[in-house]
Amino acid sequence: MNQNPKPYIGISRCFLGEDCTYKQSHHTIKELDELKELVNFVGVCPEVMGGLSIPRDPAEITNQLPLRVTTCKGNDVTNEYVRGAKLAKEELDHYDIRYVLLKHKSPSCGCDGIYDGTFQHKVIAGQGIFAHKLAQEGYCLYHEEQINELIKEIREDIQNGSYIKD
Repeated sequence: MNQNPKPYIGISRCFLGEDCTYKQSHHTIKELDELKELVNFVGVCPEVMGGLSIPRDPAEITNQLPLRVTTCKGNDVTNEYVRGAKLAKEELDHYDIRYVLLKHKSPSCGCDGIYDGTFQHKVIAGQGIFAHKLAQEGYCLYHEEQINELIKEIREDIQNGSYIKD
């Protein structure tokens, strides 16, 4: 019996090869095999979990207060994003997860910048709806451009025997 099972991390399903992006594609990461040696994945896609289709029109956060997420065609999809963030967080809550690897710039998962709501690919400081919810709960959030930092952090935690969610 394994005395030290691998810890779990949350991860955007698009990184796992699932074609769940708005374009019905995925965002695989070359370093994922190295990460998989260290941890077990709990994949979530808040947008799909909230009821949005694959494919779907691109959406951006167009207003912070009150929160509003709209598609490039002007359709309000705020409720789907909020519902998806809630359901995805509930899924992660079933595991002892400290770290979550999320899709950069996403209106759901952006944890270190999001698109500005003009559909001009301009990135501003901010968090997606799901990322914001996780940050409030104390999860450590990383995006794909920070995967090497995440791997280093997890290696150190495992080596020190300190991989637990605060």
